[in-house]
Amino acid sequence: MNLLSSRRSFLKLGASAALVPLAACAGLPAAAPRRRVQGRLRHAGIGVGGMGAEDLKQISQHPEVDIVALCDVDEGRLRAAAERHPGAKLFRDWRELFRVMADEIDSVHVTTPDHMHAPIGLRALELGKHVYCQKPLTRTVSEARAMARAARSAGVVTQMGIQNRSNAPYRSAHELFRRRPVGDIYEVHVWTDRPNGWWPQGADRLPGADPIPAALDWDLWLGVAPERPYKEGQYHPFAWRGWLDFGTGAQGDMACHLMDPAVRFLELDAPTRLRSDGPTPNGETYPLWSTVHYEFPANRWTTRGPLQLTWHDGGRKAPQQLLDDLGIAEIPANGCLFVGTEGALFADPYSTAQLFPAAKFADYELPQVPALNHWFVWVDACRGEGEANASFDYAAKLTEVALLGNVALAFPHETLAWDGAGMRFPARPEADALLRPTYRAGWELA
Repeated sequence: MNLLSSRRSFLKLGASAALVPLAACAGLPAAAPRRRVQGRLRHAGIGVGGMGAEDLKQISQHPEVDIVALCDVDEGRLRAAAERHPGAKLFRDWRELFRVMADEIDSVHVTTPDHMHAPIGLRALELGKHVYCQKPLTRTVSEARAMARAARSAGVVTQMGIQNRSNAPYRSAHELFRRRPVGDIYEVHVWTDRPNGWWPQGADRLPGADPIPAALDWDLWLGVAPERPYKEGQYHPFAWRGWLDFGTGAQGDMACHLMDPAVRFLELDAPTRLRSDGPTPNGETYPLWSTVHYEFPANRWTTRGPLQLTWHDGGRKAPQQLLDDLGIAEIPANGCLFVGTEGALFADPYSTAQLFPAAKFADYELPQVPALNHWFVWVDACRGEGEANASFDYAAKLTEVALLGNVALAFPHETLAWDGAGMRFPARPEADALLRPTYRAGWELA
């Protein structure tokens, strides 16, 4: 079946994804890719401004990569990238890139607003291309499962852009965690300072329309999202992240970095229950802050029954009483705190892990694990050298956990039971509608 044939074909794919348990489509270990590139990797960049420019820069620096195509809806960004890669063919429409270059590319990176990750990524996977996709993997849960299933079916190498997991702080923190200095874990707190001025949230749509810049194809930028007028500075190039139609808010953005240690170190699968204690979205944007409580089944890393994990954003952190009890006077604005039977371990993407109470662990020797180049790991895997370390098997699971928190925002102070195998909220069918996308009529979809 051609995954781009119609809206109906995508909805069938999303429905079939709901029948696959999370552990089957996003568990560990990942299915071994069957397709590898012999020789140099012919790469196409889709989204080449902002973080897309960084992805393009990193991938192109690999000595075995040729940049053969570039695509962006913003001509200014496209031309800037073309100056650094004069031999690449240029496209404004990703569908045209795939139509023209399907036999001339081996891989793509997808670095666009969140709402376009799945449509572009699924088409690339259908064509058998290796895919590097920015986080979160998708805008909705059903899309994440569809991406994991498509990647397994295609047998290609995939990687999500959570580059912090390849850096020294997280790699060292993981080694430290494995040594179990703080005993069995029973509570985790994850927090971020976003949005707080990084992008608009808690905002309503402004009335009217502004002239569309000549360099921007607004219809292509909207893609599968509902049509709306262009407003200067409200969406493109970066402010889209807080809007429900385009982004996934602070949790979709930062949880893929900051919740990664919790999900990976603790080998978490699907949560069983979750509850939001923050404000609800206003119908246009995510709220200015949120606190979401998750409950996960106990496993070999945990004790005291189900594991309690709490997400905080908008500048909120772990409860002050807990920090005081652990003797934590100052804590970074972003991070993950594991609370165990013998103390606590704090990990963040930017600094060395810490053990608390500090006096108890004053003489503890912290491991030092060197960094990897997250992009090179993927390129090497595409060429048959090693394996990716953030494949879509895992990325779908991590993304799903984050996005379930966004669903909970719509039902504040209500504990939602989650059936991961069935991909549904058994007692809250209204919430199920938020697990799947609604695509703009007339668009060919993946």
